[in-house]
Amino acid sequence: MNRIAAALALATALLSPAGPASSAETPAKIVEARQDAMGANWTNYFKSIAATIRSGSPDLTLVAAKADQAVDHLKKLVRLFPPGTGRDVVPETRAKPEVWTQRADFDAAMTALIDATKTMSDDAKRGDGEKVKADWTATAKACGACHGGPTDAGGKFRFAKGE
Repeated sequence: MNRIAAALALATALLSPAGPASSAETPAKIVEARQDAMGANWTNYFKSIAATIRSGSPDLTLVAAKADQAVDHLKKLVRLFPPGTGRDVVPETRAKPEVWTQRADFDAAMTALIDATKTMSDDAKRGDGEKVKADWTATAKACGACHGGPTDAGGKFRFAKGE
């Protein structure tokens, strides 16, 4: 429980609009917060969007709300990838060196995910269920552009589990 509380406190500090509360955060703590925040993308936002879209009769109010929350979260998430938090420093991370060596590509991929998620929210607010379904596919594709798919998968910016 203490690990979870500590990770949530660090994630809150790092994801706050002002950024990290102090420069004394260790790379290991930043990676832990990053891993927790990445997990939250699915658990807190995208899982319920996927479920309602798969239901055949999407709750567009839920999609809009969760997508807006995801956009806010994603805009802050990039702060959890500062230089010095790669596998060379924190072996437990699955973030590949390309996050930092190809930073413009990583930032572009994050922007594409944010934009796709925002489009989904906008279409849900307009009541366009068919577009929302297509938007979900685009959002999932943008998400997979970094890490390749499900939890164990690897991709351009993430090592596969066990790799």
